[in-house]
Amino acid sequence: MTDKHRTIDNLMKVSLNIQTETISEDVVFEFVYGTGASGITPFEKRLYGKSTGDRVELSLDPADGCEAVGHLIAPLREQTGITPPASLTITIGNVSRADNREIVRAMASGGSCGGDCDCGCGGHA
Repeated sequence: MTDKHRTIDNLMKVSLNIQTETISEDVVFEFVYGTGASGITPFEKRLYGKSTGDRVELSLDPADGCEAVGHLIAPLREQTGITPPASLTITIGNVSRADNREIVRAMASGGSCGGDCDCGCGGHA
């Protein structure tokens, strides 16, 4: 259910419509806000308090883009194909209450980077 007045806050399911300089059509990125083991990421902080239809501009630099997105970098890459560097135009598509299963799943997956980076997280196939 879409609620224009529901704002992004802890443990809310968020759906973003994202465009980049190389992708003119919206790509959708969904996640549960605030489930990272290291706390709220700078990316999430930019979204806090926003509601459906709000827009945010964000640049992911090569040097700190992964740090800015944090635990969400792997799902962002998997769902959208977006990797730093990128300039993002983000429109909030939907904000809803995440159910308990979605929260647990998001928290469980938040501990691994999801990539092939030799980080030792155990999240690599």
